[in-house]
Amino acid sequence: MTAMRQSIARRLLPMLWSFSCAAAPQTVTILTDNGYPPYSYEAAGQARGIYNDILRAASSRLRGYRIELHPVPWKRGLAELEAGRALALSPPYYRPGERPFMRPYSLPMLREKVVVYCRLPVMKQPRPAWPNDYLGLRFGNNAGFRPGGNAFWALVDLGRIELEEAPDVRTNLLKLIRGHLDCYQNDKLAIDMELAKLQRQGLYRDGQLTEAATVSEEQGYVGFTDRDDGRFPYKQDFIRELNQALAGMKRDGTVDRIVGRVLDAARGQSASASF
Repeated sequence: MTAMRQSIARRLLPMLWSFSCAAAPQTVTILTDNGYPPYSYEAAGQARGIYNDILRAASSRLRGYRIELHPVPWKRGLAELEAGRALALSPPYYRPGERPFMRPYSLPMLREKVVVYCRLPVMKQPRPAWPNDYLGLRFGNNAGFRPGGNAFWALVDLGRIELEEAPDVRTNLLKLIRGHLDCYQNDKLAIDMELAKLQRQGLYRDGQLTEAATVSEEQGYVGFTDRDDGRFPYKQDFIRELNQALAGMKRDGTVDRIVGRVLDAARGQSASASF
């Protein structure tokens, strides 16, 4: 009898929730990565970065819900979802096999790309095949970061591609601009933002570097727990609302404008706060 009552209660909770939504918006907390600039990070106790701006814009379009962003270390966020204590985490990549506790996912918010930038003279020779067409070149790399795929790193281990490591994007790009490197690979947005700053400071001119190859692409999502055992009765309705908002933001260019504002800020231009 007790099991039957629990089953009935689980079925009734979403219905009761839909009636209560009409009274006041429900605050929905989404945990966000606090250490992934420029996409998601914490500054002065606030969730900052592109994904968080996207979620704030989405929140303004939701019916019956208000999103509250709470930055946490990434591993802690995953643990909270796995335990079913937190509803959602932003911005995981789609990894259902590695994270069976995380489902469903929202619609993708943004596509991230790892790209190769090279000095213009290096690309006078066509190099369509990655990484085999880049043999004999000297690459810059951020210490502790391993982009490029297994084939690239196998060629590095064989000495057929040279590698020099530096601590950050700026140092690597300055080495590339000054001719100490042939190419450099990293997240495209991180490179574009730093090039904009260097150009503003008179350290880079358009045409010195060119985007040579796309190495990999990933998309960032909001991932939801499936271990909550009914703790969040509004979950499915919220996901539908969020997905509708994200789809609309892509259609009307809101996501592109958010990314554009970040680049404008890097260039030192004023950026409108409107979505």
